Amino acid sequence: MKSLQPIFLIIAFIFSGIVSAQDVNDAQQAQRKGKKGIERILTPEQLALLKEQNDLVKSQREAFKNSMSDEQLAILADMDLNRKERREALRATFTQAQLDLLDTHKANVQDLKDSFRESLTDEQKQKLKNRRKNLKEKKGQINEKKEQVKKRIKKKKMKNRKN
Repeated sequence: MKSLQPIFLIIAFIFSGIVSAQDVNDAQQAQRKGKKGIERILTPEQLALLKEQNDLVKSQREAFKNSMSDEQLAILADMDLNRKERREALRATFTQAQLDLLDTHKANVQDLKDSFRESLTDEQKQKLKNRRKNLKEKKGQINEKKEQVKKRIKKKKMKNRKN
């Protein structure tokens, strides 16, 4: 019986080590899941500032949309026009008050961006720059895969037409 005691101790240590390692791993995963993307980089105050800024932009956008005439809303809803044509057609119908509202909105957005940039540390700026770079690379990879799928589908269609 005494010869089994060290074996049980070794098994108990191994088991407790595995359990504690899983607890640490689970805690790290929970922390990562709780703070995704930009939330890991910014402070709660900066996140609150961003939310406040987004709410302001939304309210200004809504106010501008409410100032639009029925004719302007019809242009906005016209899907026969591409984005650039729709924008040009709308711009031609804007009143001076709407143009002033747009200019004010543009100035407000620039001020908000500047105040947010001032609140960032150099480390945060670097992390955000790397994040943008990684997102851009991922988007490029996704677009490449989409193109490859389109090419394969096109080849299959061509092959089926020949048969």
